[in-house]
Amino acid sequence: MTDPTLIKSFGKSVREFWHALLLIIPITFSYFLFMIKNRALPPEKKSELFWNMGAKNMDNYGENEGLKKLERIRTEKLKKYLTGKSNVLDYGCGTGTIAVQFSNLVTRMQGIDYAAGMIEAAQRKAAVNRIENASFIKTTIFDERLDKGSYDVVIAWGILHLVDDRKHVIDRIYELLKPGGLLLSATECLGEKKTSITSFLALLMKIGIFPIMLKYFSITELESTITGAHFQIIEKVTMADNPVSCFIAAKKLQQ
Repeated sequence: MTDPTLIKSFGKSVREFWHALLLIIPITFSYFLFMIKNRALPPEKKSELFWNMGAKNMDNYGENEGLKKLERIRTEKLKKYLTGKSNVLDYGCGTGTIAVQFSNLVTRMQGIDYAAGMIEAAQRKAAVNRIENASFIKTTIFDERLDKGSYDVVIAWGILHLVDDRKHVIDRIYELLKPGGLLLSATECLGEKKTSITSFLALLMKIGIFPIMLKYFSITELESTITGAHFQIIEKVTMADNPVSCFIAAKKLQQ
């Protein structure tokens, strides 16, 4: 007799893989065409132009069934921690979805992203929704215009698995936060366990047709980097398991 639990688990894995493919394949195909046209560009410029290209469809990705659960958890957690916070930095803000949705909970929301297309989309979205306390800058987290010790919260949603030097970035976030300030992060911990999706992504990166160089690390490794930068983790939640996605709220401690 077939085990109903195994059937259910297999069906769940197939659905998750299918929803991931609905995101990955269009991105990869578009990038393949993009690479043909722009093969002579330096890698850093290709990366920026790819994200500019992705800005046109970024908001449509939120309609993907595989991401809706993550969006519900994001809403729950940000509502919990942003209430009463005055000055918030949204690092890797993309098209400004978080800034626009949660600006009513804070005094000031500043979004940064290194892709001009993302910033332009965020500015349009804020204007359409008449959001007056949100601003957006095309820059990186290391921009000296971002004042040290000036933010109550830094949001790093879906960004830490994309950066080249995770420790350097988290150290910088520590610098930017006020004493007792919060880091709110959601991170794909692709090294936590091997799944069909993580294996497929690794293959695409290995053969050079996936545009994003994802970093593979475990939840424990992520925690170690955060606590090693003098943060105290106050909440940790696994939001998804294929691939593993982890929410962490961490408080800046005095050194």
